[in-house]
Amino acid sequence: MDSISGKEIILGALAVASGLVNAYLWKGAVLTSGFANATFYSLPVIALVAAAIFFSLSAIFIRSARIRSLAAVLSLAPGFLLIPYSATLLAPVALTSLGAWYATREIAQETASGSFHSRKILRGGLPLFLTSFALMVTVFYFSSVSSAGGSIFLPKALFDAVIPLLEKPLQGILPGFRSEASVDELLLAFASRQLGGELDPSGLPKEERDELLSQSRETLSQQFGITLTGNEKAGDLLYRLTNAQVAKFLGPWRQYMPFLAAAGFFIAIKTFTLPVYWLALILMAGVVKLLLAIGVIKAETETVQVTKLTL
Repeated sequence: MDSISGKEIILGALAVASGLVNAYLWKGAVLTSGFANATFYSLPVIALVAAAIFFSLSAIFIRSARIRSLAAVLSLAPGFLLIPYSATLLAPVALTSLGAWYATREIAQETASGSFHSRKILRGGLPLFLTSFALMVTVFYFSSVSSAGGSIFLPKALFDAVIPLLEKPLQGILPGFRSEASVDELLLAFASRQLGGELDPSGLPKEERDELLSQSRETLSQQFGITLTGNEKAGDLLYRLTNAQVAKFLGPWRQYMPFLAAAGFFIAIKTFTLPVYWLALILMAGVVKLLLAIGVIKAETETVQVTKLTL
């Protein structure tokens, strides 16, 4: 068995830790509403770049194949523990683990084959690591759309993150639309717009205002087949309406929508990882120089003998 240095153990632990943090943040971004504005986009992206860098460093510098492979698998596979267990997870876990193992194997082989050049070394393994990551996040997404009842269009967290960016365009269709406004506020604003701005909600007697809102909610409920209390947020209403219309359009085919949505989501995440790949390559060059400068790693020159046949 290869001797393991303390630096290699630390590097492997950092690769695993960065992978777990990355999985946690992406799980939060896909399944919850805990991220908002720039934070929603920046933290998971930073975590993914960091995970890609630590994974690459562990694949390059850990000499023990067992430790290297273990660190690679543990940098992705434990992420599946963040979602409820089901038998359908077994295949994605196996594929993700296999992808991580093969990615670190490719990087290690390229490292041993010649002089150090980060782009050459990582060109085969790092894209495969990012593909395995995309598969993991897609499973997060699928677990959301397949277990959310009628929510077959988008996970609520993603919808909540996107809808504020669309408020101005939506105000041209739904006057007074604000994602944080209540349904009753939206209905009163719409009624005022219909009457040319002559309706002042604050000036209406309570009985008349309640009657107006009750009739408006009933009309909306009958039209779209949903139940409203008036206290729902406008963004939540739009989410429900979108899902209801998608379900109505798909009819009996709606049961396949989670699979189609997951496939589209995987393609989108995989496309997103392309700039992450190039950013990781650029940062890797700087990280390696920094590690050389502070003495964590060292450069060694080796003489390689080549046997040639001549006539």
